[in-house]
Amino acid sequence: MKTQIISTQKVSEQNRSELYELFQQFYANTSSERFLRDFSNKHWLIQMSDNGRLVGFSTQQLLELPWNGTTIRFLFSGDTIVHPDYWNQSQLAGAFGHLFLRIEAQSRTPLYWFLISKGFRTYRFLPVFFNHFYPHHSVGDASMKPLLDTVAKFMFKAAYNKQSGIIESDSTKDHLISRLAEIPSARQRNPHVQFFQRANPSYATGSELACLAPLSRSNLTRCGERVIQHTEVAWDE
Repeated sequence: MKTQIISTQKVSEQNRSELYELFQQFYANTSSERFLRDFSNKHWLIQMSDNGRLVGFSTQQLLELPWNGTTIRFLFSGDTIVHPDYWNQSQLAGAFGHLFLRIEAQSRTPLYWFLISKGFRTYRFLPVFFNHFYPHHSVGDASMKPLLDTVAKFMFKAAYNKQSGIIESDSTKDHLISRLAEIPSARQRNPHVQFFQRANPSYATGSELACLAPLSRSNLTRCGERVIQHTEVAWDE
């Protein structure tokens, strides 16, 4: 298994076509034009390959926004998919950890993960890898709500519903195919999964739950630390 972090400027047309080919296998209502337009706004591509075959990827964008007289950085995760045959592999998450730790070390400006979750598996990255995040099934750190509203409104304009914390779907949005959107009965007992279902009841049609987590080594769970430590990445910047 090979895991890479690549500047999007170095991603070839063929590689971009492979990304879309994998993406459209597991998302409905896709558009190559929309996918490539979104890709052009991103700064990094994290990708996993097995014997030269692409099996997973996630696109990343770094934002800086003014906040209460200072500046806050956000690492925004865009289109992401891992082939179901590789769901037991953690390299994509480990590579994300390597990326944010490098970005964090470049400046003292606070760094947050801006994640939009249209499926329970994406949302579960938060409790598995981070101690503090918002929103959370318990009270959580509601002090992050105004900051989350700021970045979500900046990115998604009127599509973001401040009251619900949802980026609402429309006829142009892609969504997971039905068999991937379904939540297995064993997972439905998980309090984080239950919360995701309550918070984003229209997830199956493409609605996305806006989420935020401080990106720092101190906010990593033991599992998060271990996954990063055991993931080797090849950089191409």
